[in-house]
Amino acid sequence: MTRTVQDVKFALHTIMDKLVGNHSEPFNTEEIEILIFAFESNILFDNVAHKFLSSLKGLPEIHEAAITDMELEDKAVEEEQSYPENLIKERSDMVKAILLTVVKENIFHDMKIRLGA
Repeated sequence: MTRTVQDVKFALHTIMDKLVGNHSEPFNTEEIEILIFAFESNILFDNVAHKFLSSLKGLPEIHEAAITDMELEDKAVEEEQSYPENLIKERSDMVKAILLTVVKENIFHDMKIRLGA
């Protein structure tokens, strides 16, 4: 799907809420795609983000729709469902780690320019 600057504008509030913990849901595939677009297009963190594109693109692809349609019948099914949920949480944690690193690197880059390091 083709992304636009408007997609980034509308998703940024939710992405930042998830990053700082104000929103408890994990990052979904669409938000990750929007972040990739924003990094590639230099919309966010223009001088730093390209270093982290490969990490963001390398995140595992998980189909959330298949997970939400599962029904719990017994303990075995519940354990099977927890595995995909753990993958989604792990992927979300990876996105948070990448975003925090990009923010930190962007701050360091700006400080280096302003202070002449």
